[in-house]
Amino acid sequence: MKRLLGYAIFTVYCIFILVLSIRGIPGNPAEKTLNDPRWGEEGPFELSPERGRFALLVSLIENKSFHFSLPIARFAIPDLGYTQGNYVSLFAPGLSIISIPGYLIGKYYNNSQIGTYAVVSLFAVLNAILIRALAQRAGSTSIASSLAALVFLFATPAYAYAVSFYQHHLSTFLILISIYLLITLKGVLPLYLLWILFGIALITDYPNVILMLPILLFALKNLIYLVNDNGKTIVNVRILGFISLITILIPLFFLFWFNQNSYGNPMSLAGTVTAVKSIDKSGRPELPKVAGGQKTAVGFFKSRNMFNGINILLFSPDRGLFIYTPVVLFSLFGIWAAYKKNLYLYPLFTALISINILLYSMWGDPWGGWAFGSRYLIPGFAIASIFIAIALTRYHRNIIFFLIFFITLSYSLAINTLGALTSNRNPPLSEIKALEKLSGKAEKYTYERNLDLLLNGVSKSYLFQSYGSKFFSPVEYYRLIVFMLAAVCFFLIVADNLSIFKNYHMEKRGWQKLIIYKKQPTKYQLSHLVNLFFIKIMKPI
Repeated sequence: MKRLLGYAIFTVYCIFILVLSIRGIPGNPAEKTLNDPRWGEEGPFELSPERGRFALLVSLIENKSFHFSLPIARFAIPDLGYTQGNYVSLFAPGLSIISIPGYLIGKYYNNSQIGTYAVVSLFAVLNAILIRALAQRAGSTSIASSLAALVFLFATPAYAYAVSFYQHHLSTFLILISIYLLITLKGVLPLYLLWILFGIALITDYPNVILMLPILLFALKNLIYLVNDNGKTIVNVRILGFISLITILIPLFFLFWFNQNSYGNPMSLAGTVTAVKSIDKSGRPELPKVAGGQKTAVGFFKSRNMFNGINILLFSPDRGLFIYTPVVLFSLFGIWAAYKKNLYLYPLFTALISINILLYSMWGDPWGGWAFGSRYLIPGFAIASIFIAIALTRYHRNIIFFLIFFITLSYSLAINTLGALTSNRNPPLSEIKALEKLSGKAEKYTYERNLDLLLNGVSKSYLFQSYGSKFFSPVEYYRLIVFMLAAVCFFLIVADNLSIFKNYHMEKRGWQKLIIYKKQPTKYQLSHLVNLFFIKIMKPI
């Protein structure tokens, strides 16, 4: 009961902060009004990834068509495809399809855009819950696990993309829920679910196929296992496990059906069709004058981009982890502690983080276009947060460690709240010179750009624009949210440190220290230790 109460309080708090932050304006954007400035760059659909996915959603629901009408096509530019005389989406359809219920519910209340964005926020909250659960499975205390989940959701760029319309939280959810099912369910049952989730991940964002490979390899232990029979090693194979591969056909058939209706070929992927950057007054596409080679899904990744890509993702002032979310660096302490204690999930977690970084370092656009922070690393931030929970558990007696952690966390909270409440429209450094030439003024490309927006009275929070602006300035609203986040995190840190005395006496009485085990037994979980403390120690007193 106490455990459920803890999850309930944690969930309500996360939802509360996201409700305060979600971007939007009242109303139902219709086909004729989509191109109004209030919905575009000045409003919630400020960048083409949001517009492109929402355009597909509107076209499917309102026009019952996989092809875009001219107003919807203009709205989706510059991420717009053209094939067989039709304007089509350049994005995988997963997020648009899954967001249909949110759109319809929101439309009923004259807030279809908010309902659509709320679907992403819902997956963001589910990700925080899964991080908390996985961290506890890895041996972390409930307090450390909660704190680490808050780090992911509010102290990394995941915050800015939890209140806008991007695929990253859905992709992260599919990764986390796959891991959770594999370590909680026994036998071949999780494999049937895993292949369905893998297929959904594919239709959400094509690179997810690579990101989820470590999970598929980890799942092989449920298919193939070794048995020692009189000194001979026998390889056993679970036939039912291999039969589970059939379930991937469910999402694949949907993808083929979508591709056939959109592009005229079931094997064509969204990103491989001809891109249209502008439409003339007569409604005709202005296609590239020089035809390039045939585009392929793997052609976007090149190994020669790796070193520059790693620098951009980790160190650059416009996107770097060190600049936008340095609190994630505390995961290195958790990685070391997990390695020393031979954590069962250590190879899987480190492989997921490594592949996430390496994959997008080879991407042709590691900046993620105009973006806030390293949006491509959001799945990696989720896994790194589990290691943060491990570090907080391992070093729970080190006051200096927690002091430095809180200072770094406060900085990361302040930076990412700034992005969440203002805009993701930060240009990459590579485009600054051209942008300055067009604007005739110095252009900022770091979070300083967001700070300028805030100081100039810009906040895209739906709640602030609809109600809060009557009582607060944008700066005051920002400070209020940062204070609520920092105060709760500080409370959790203090609560975790106050448990030192209790844990110390438990160890003195012969109880084994709560730390990370290769296979975490239930009897070593914090809740069980606390029960033993009160039953076997306090009761005699």
